[in-house]
Amino acid sequence: MASSPLAPEMDVQVHGAGGDRSVDGILKLIELAGHPQPLEQTLNEMCPHIAAIAACDVASVYCREVGPGGDVLVMRGNVGFPPGAVGKVSLRMGEGITGFTAECMRPVSVAVAETEAAYKHVPGLGEERFPSFLAIPLLGAGRVVGVLVLQRRRTMAFAPAEIALATALGAPIILAIESARRRHGEAAKGRSARLTGVPLVPGTAMGRVAVMPTLTGLPEPATPGIDLAAGLERLRVDLERAARRLRGEQDAEVRRALDNLELALIDQRFRERLVDGTQAFRAGASASTVVGALRGVARDYARVPYRVPVRGGAIEPALEERAREIEDLCVLLYASATRQPLLPPGGVWVGERIGAFVALCAVARGAAALVSDGTLVDGPGLAIARAGEIPVLTQVDSLYAWVRPGDLVVVDADDGVLRVNPAEASVEELRKQRR
Repeated sequence: MASSPLAPEMDVQVHGAGGDRSVDGILKLIELAGHPQPLEQTLNEMCPHIAAIAACDVASVYCREVGPGGDVLVMRGNVGFPPGAVGKVSLRMGEGITGFTAECMRPVSVAVAETEAAYKHVPGLGEERFPSFLAIPLLGAGRVVGVLVLQRRRTMAFAPAEIALATALGAPIILAIESARRRHGEAAKGRSARLTGVPLVPGTAMGRVAVMPTLTGLPEPATPGIDLAAGLERLRVDLERAARRLRGEQDAEVRRALDNLELALIDQRFRERLVDGTQAFRAGASASTVVGALRGVARDYARVPYRVPVRGGAIEPALEERAREIEDLCVLLYASATRQPLLPPGGVWVGERIGAFVALCAVARGAAALVSDGTLVDGPGLAIARAGEIPVLTQVDSLYAWVRPGDLVVVDADDGVLRVNPAEASVEELRKQRR
């Protein structure tokens, strides 16, 4: 203890390094928040310090980002889960306890997360081993910029003091997020970029960006009335066009995808759910009625995998994939029923995933290329793209930060490069090469 010469009556105590691990940890978080490095790297370095301060087994930071169908929460930092989870786990606003926390903008805690109706199981994380759950909204400039999630092995609710501490730990995280976005905004002013990705189907193409929406981000139609029956017929025509282009294709994945789409379009249960949702399956149904019906159908199929559990609490992969394909089909049906130019011919279609139904429509409508920011595994979607000779580029870093609908892009799926709003000289060079 020492007296200050400027304030002789005040006792001043300097807290040295190592004297208080919480103080040291918070100062370290503030230091990390200011580092001019990629945001994901910063958050991954912050998470071990956060877990130590909060005495938790798992610390995750979800960032709010613009996805193809609206805002999503993407895990950008973590300690406690497999490293592959970072950048791959994504939740819609309102989805799961994490999404609910972002929507209500208040801390949410539960002693056993799996018992809550809002709980969303993410396969492969193993989060059932960490039942105690606390989510803290990260607020910046009056809006949610992300969510901090803390989890423990012990089945015990978080105490009020721990929730207050976790809320305080959110401040340096918000600083890191806003600093990174400010740097990124300054770099993106020109709206021209060269992004790198992983090529899966070779080829070079140029076109205008069309973002594949999700059901939660469907745009309002230009006309007030929607005809679902006509939409189903247009999709059937697309199927026939794709089948003609892929005639003679021997790949079993391609043949199975064609059969699955045809079965889905004539599936009586699928049609009945649409009828229930639109009262009469009539032409002229309102947009809100049709979107509600389509979401209801997708929700029903999405719940099926969780009703048929397999060993270890996992879900059946085939059922999960079918649920995703049905959601894609509902989006394609909406676009066909409203005649929305969501996925135009000759466009570069950008989305989170490339499923079989989307790939078939890409072949039918002559899409120039397919681009994703996610990690795609070989399956029917890629098999169809190969058969249709549509270039595919995946794992494109910062894709949605740079790309906007209508942007002119050059997809080089030979070298793994995406050029956004390239210079005229580059465009002319590509045109000459293609001649």
